[in-house]
Amino acid sequence: MRPNASSLTSSRRSPLEGLRPYLLHPLALAPGGLFLFRAGLGLVLLQDLLRMLPWWGAFFSDGGLLSRDQVMGLVPPRVPLFFGGEVWNAALYGLLVLLALAYTVGFRARWTGLLAGVLALGLMDRNPWLWNTGHQLVPAFLLLSTLLPLEAGYGWDRALLRRPPPPALVSLGALPFLLVLFAAYLVNAAAKDLGSYFLRGDAVAGALVSSHGSVLGVLLMERLPGLLPWLSRYTFLVEAGAPFLLFLPFWPLRLLGVLLLMSLHVGFALFLDVGHFPFVMLSALSLLLPPQVFARLPAPRLPQAVVHYDGACGFCKRVSEVLRGLLLARAEIVPAEGEALALMEARRSWVVEVEGQRYTEGRGFLGLLLASPFRPLALLWRLPGFPWLADRAYRLVADRRPSPGWTLAHLPYRELRPNPLPAVLLALAFSGVYGYLSWKGLVEAYRGVRPEVSTTLGSLGLDLRWGHFAPTPPGRKDWVQAQGVTVTGQVVDPWRWMLLGEAAYREEVPRFPVLLSGGEHWRKFWWGAWRGRPADEARTEALALYLCQAWNRRHGGAERLHTVTVYWGTAAPQAEKPRLRPMRSEVCP
Repeated sequence: MRPNASSLTSSRRSPLEGLRPYLLHPLALAPGGLFLFRAGLGLVLLQDLLRMLPWWGAFFSDGGLLSRDQVMGLVPPRVPLFFGGEVWNAALYGLLVLLALAYTVGFRARWTGLLAGVLALGLMDRNPWLWNTGHQLVPAFLLLSTLLPLEAGYGWDRALLRRPPPPALVSLGALPFLLVLFAAYLVNAAAKDLGSYFLRGDAVAGALVSSHGSVLGVLLMERLPGLLPWLSRYTFLVEAGAPFLLFLPFWPLRLLGVLLLMSLHVGFALFLDVGHFPFVMLSALSLLLPPQVFARLPAPRLPQAVVHYDGACGFCKRVSEVLRGLLLARAEIVPAEGEALALMEARRSWVVEVEGQRYTEGRGFLGLLLASPFRPLALLWRLPGFPWLADRAYRLVADRRPSPGWTLAHLPYRELRPNPLPAVLLALAFSGVYGYLSWKGLVEAYRGVRPEVSTTLGSLGLDLRWGHFAPTPPGRKDWVQAQGVTVTGQVVDPWRWMLLGEAAYREEVPRFPVLLSGGEHWRKFWWGAWRGRPADEARTEALALYLCQAWNRRHGGAERLHTVTVYWGTAAPQAEKPRLRPMRSEVCP
């Protein structure tokens, strides 16, 4: 089955007509892939925002790690949205959460993606030392997704379409994603040390032993050391070769390339702690799953439902169509006649008929669920009180039918437009600029994109200098250790206390350094701060003072901290004693 390229081609025949589907094949998208991409990216952003909530005061308030004035003096912001007061910043943060949720469910996805991308860039500027590559890619992918026909993927926007989308869409909005993924993997592979990743094969071990190695990764390293060299070679070969498969005009090869790259990120998610980067990339790669894959999935066997509505009520018909689209129900929508009409008038309700049963009021939703892939949700009606709530919700709307004008404004019929002219022009412009800069960086300085190139791409959130272990992983254990001295001279570790709830200070090589890294946001904040540059000194000072503040909020009297010294702890593999390098010592205010 070849993708339908009708949205980009005319009906006139030409000698290249037979080649057109193959030439356009890399740009073919499936509604299922669009849904997986949009829902995955939205959930990643939503999860990260919720995970940062307990650390809101530390990361983004003036009373936390760094004030607004400090940040603006060190790194001038690109999008200075989160530099207002606490209430303003909290309101923007809440708005970003709502936008992420709306994008996930497909509500005005192009607009919510655009606004969420801008707000995410602004949030990153408020504390630029918290983010890894995955965080940088989220706003970039949100902004680029406005060029995609997102409404074709399952969600609210699709439910408003006049007719279901075709199984394959050719969209030029896919081109920027192809170029971003191709260039990123290729540059990252070119920047890797061939000896570490292929000849000696010690790269994976070097990554697992560091603060990025998850608990499962450390156990893998301890129990299956002979497997690690082959994983190193596999990583290099996939990053260097699989990106080329994404552009080939044969869908099995494109699928192979997507699956190979996905396998890398599944491994990263299991055995490394690199934040949500693997899930961002899995979402982006799911966009490129060939339409033929979804066409070969077995269709669920669903019963046929018939929705009988009040023929004089345009709102009733439109709501029934939207519900059918949201639930993906196999349902026919017809004006009520005969027995169905009599039942409708007697119960003042729609009538949903399925499998020989007729359902009214709130149970009509149950009837639609029985004819949809979400059939297991019908179990909700067995919960005490839920049928009553469903009936009340139905009556609340049915007894207050909106006007035709309201229906037209809020539940309009929409047409699917895979390639609107503005999106095509923006996709071509971005692809030209990004392709040129990526090639320039790869050819002229493949071990690190030239500064002028990385600055240009960095302003878009697309800096190609992935820090994921290129040219080699750290190959050592890294962690933070803090020595706090109370007013009575007792020595404690406020960092370990903040993360693990253990206040005892001890100098040892941790078996799992990831547990003392603080997670991706905290690790990014302290990682590299030992270099001693102005921004590094500001970070270490902020960390020491924040540990004072956090400890003294919970401890009083003789347990209050007088001084805190923050150390960068390192240890070579198999080392028994740690090496502690002081980064900052502060007297607690």
